[in-house]
Formats: sequence, structure tokens, C-alpha cells
Amino acid sequence: MAKVVSCPCGEKITGETDDELVKLVQEHGKEVHQQEVSRDDALAMAQPAE
Repeated sequence: MAKVVSCPCGEKITGETDDELVKLVQEHGKEVHQQEVSRDDALAMAQPAE
């Protein structure tokens, strides 16, 4: 099931699998916010995609 993370900056990040979502959230955090995001934090922010 696809999941989505809504970043406070307004970006919506969607992944088809947990692994894909975590990778995309970590890349966004590093490139846009200069922050490291742990796997647990990325998954804690995830909601089912509609």
C-alpha cells in the first residue's frame, strides 16, 4: 500500500513501499532541509495514500 509524508514545507512525498518512502523522505530532508531523517522518523510521519 502506498504511503505519503506531508513535509511542513508543503512537499508531499509518496512511496509504493516503506523502503521507497524512507529513501525519498531521507533524500528530501538532506537536499532541501540539510537534515538527516531516520527510518523510524520517516515511517512515523507516513499516512496511507488516498
